[in-house]
Amino acid sequence: MPKHKPKRSAPTIDMTAMCDVAFLLLTFFMLTAKMKNQESVVIDTPSSISETKLPDANTLTVLVSKEGKPMLDMAGSHTRENLIASMNSRYQLGLTAEDQKRFANSGSFGVPMKSLKKWLELAGPERTEYEKQFQGVPIDTADINKSELADWIHSARLEQFKLKKEGKVDSEYVIVVKADKDTPYPAVQKVINTLTDINVNKFNLITNMEADPNKLEGVKK
Repeated sequence: MPKHKPKRSAPTIDMTAMCDVAFLLLTFFMLTAKMKNQESVVIDTPSSISETKLPDANTLTVLVSKEGKPMLDMAGSHTRENLIASMNSRYQLGLTAEDQKRFANSGSFGVPMKSLKKWLELAGPERTEYEKQFQGVPIDTADINKSELADWIHSARLEQFKLKKEGKVDSEYVIVVKADKDTPYPAVQKVINTLTDINVNKFNLITNMEADPNKLEGVKK
């Protein structure tokens, strides 16, 4: 009796479920992702062979432009909300609830406190132009109690610490200094002196990665 051979055909895979999952993931990331605010100054950092990686979150960055102007940027909208509410109350800045919301969602800033309200009322490009008339966030190395940069950093660290105790953030701020490669050294030194004056003795300097000559020599050998 002859054997019956079933007709063979190429197997098919239903991709409908996989496509659904892919689009669901894509939609999730699009809705939950937050765009990073563009820095108001372009900083070309110097090169180094350091391989230390900075965390993606919980950073407080002091930017120093090539003209030597210090600016500030803090990660975390909740910390920024608490920070600006505290500063508005202490210094009577006259910021409305809408102004404070704008600050929480803004990026770096480099204006004195008395000019912050005007800065918040402007749009992105207008803010950059407005900042040009100032020397950044004021620094007073002679009297640390009159240094706005020191006060901002100290207050921001305090608000971040409070949120950490409440379990709303994972860690305290990591202090980062990002200076242009053409920034005059005295300007960077002022920032470093400000940090040490408020007992910030551990901070990171941002640089571009370059090849380690020692490792290159080892490869050649």
